[in-house]
Amino acid sequence: MRAGPSRRSLLGAGGTLLLSGAAGAGLGLGARRGEAAPVDPESPLRIAYLPITDAAPLLIAHARGYFAEEGIEVAEPVRLRSWASMGETLLGGSADVVHLLFPMALQMRLDLGADIRVLGANHVDGSALTLGREVPEVGALAGRTIGIPAWFSIHNVIVQQMLRAEGLTPVVRRTPSRERGEVTLVPMAPSDMIPALDAGSIGGYTVADPFNAMAEGKDVGVIGRFLGDVWRSHPCCVTVATGGLLQRPPEQIQAVADALVRAQRDCREDREAVAAELSGRYLPQPLPAITAALNRPDAGHAHVEHPAWHGETIDFTPVLRPGFTTRLVEEMRTTLLDAPLGALERIDAEDAHGLVVDDAALRDAARRLDPASLTGLENPEEIDP
Repeated sequence: MRAGPSRRSLLGAGGTLLLSGAAGAGLGLGARRGEAAPVDPESPLRIAYLPITDAAPLLIAHARGYFAEEGIEVAEPVRLRSWASMGETLLGGSADVVHLLFPMALQMRLDLGADIRVLGANHVDGSALTLGREVPEVGALAGRTIGIPAWFSIHNVIVQQMLRAEGLTPVVRRTPSRERGEVTLVPMAPSDMIPALDAGSIGGYTVADPFNAMAEGKDVGVIGRFLGDVWRSHPCCVTVATGGLLQRPPEQIQAVADALVRAQRDCREDREAVAAELSGRYLPQPLPAITAALNRPDAGHAHVEHPAWHGETIDFTPVLRPGFTTRLVEEMRTTLLDAPLGALERIDAEDAHGLVVDDAALRDAARRLDPASLTGLENPEEIDP
């Protein structure tokens, strides 16, 4: 269910990235495949991130000196504004380790042949659909536009599941018809979503926190439903390494993994302190919004279908479920995109995990430092919009 590629979609307008074979060729990516520049193993590791709670493990590993304790020098993390800029940073070789939308990582690796590998999960859940003041429920989005962080995002997949469950039809690049129950999707940088919602130019948006908590704090909108209440314990961002890390000695990759597992454990067990450390230095949002995002006592006013899932709670885990990768590829094939699906349309969905993920280092770190995080990896996927 994909619209034909347009020049606008290929050029990354509106927050999407040039994620097609044609666009990759235009960037000269073909010349870069398999021709990575030599890496100095003594050079500082470069981290890039978006200002969302998804980035917490990378940032806390830096803030608490875990990388340094593991013998890895790390430069000050670089904050980016959008997923489009993150993709360009990766393709340009300007970062060594990042958090990245998993669907985006799949396409960059499988379709563009980008020099990246998914080291493992970063977190699960932690995103929501936030509705405007004049939109009381998901079904009232007919005839309106909603913002998504990127076409290749779990947010786009899940919000379309939610819309269809309400009898609504996602559309792109046209004014939505209320009579036909249409909802237009548009990619936006997360930082643009709250102003757009406040101005009434969109009826809602789906994104990672703390932008959902921040909207409620500013009385701009209300969380309609947490995405973790639709797809149980779904990974959103993954930890991605580029050639700048992958070409380093194995012991350095393991050291990075050890630091990340320590940080993920802290993010689960020391949430208020983690929020305080993220505020100001790394994340520009108000501390109350960051704290609310990391430490929700319940789902608040949001609609909840599955209270036992605790979909409102962001969790941090180092290892991806292989079954999740398979199901994600399958679901992406039924998701409306304003860009070509490319290789993800052709490959065997069960092969995707092995082609993109190399989680040996994080699995080893988890076994030693956080063995409880390895439970449930064989659980079946549960989706119920």
